[in-house]
Amino acid sequence: MQLMVVDDSALVRERLANLLCGIAGVHGVLQADSGQRALDLLDVDTAGTVRFIVLDIEMPGENGLQLLQRIKASRSDVRIAMFTQHANSQHRARSLDGGADYFFDKSSEIEQLETVVRQLAAQFHSPAP
Repeated sequence: MQLMVVDDSALVRERLANLLCGIAGVHGVLQADSGQRALDLLDVDTAGTVRFIVLDIEMPGENGLQLLQRIKASRSDVRIAMFTQHANSQHRARSLDGGADYFFDKSSEIEQLETVVRQLAAQFHSPAP
């Protein structure tokens, strides 16, 4: 399973990529610093290998909620976790209503994000014959 982390913070992207790359069944973590870069990466993913996207809400230009809707419209097979420091009930409701599969607070729910990725990687992982 391949993942994508979309966040304007290079530090957050790098830390998440390092954490998630160590999970069995994860075969790569793409990184995007903007919504447009994420869409560009998905456009070249013609084989549909990206199965899970970790998406920040607050980014310059197109925000994560707008990007969430665009991705879900074109790639409904991709699971999306909103991962934000703006984890209030309004953002949670808008994210989940907008099609997010998961919603996590950056400051306190990294372990839950990791657990979800482990579960999905096990589900998508197919051992070699």
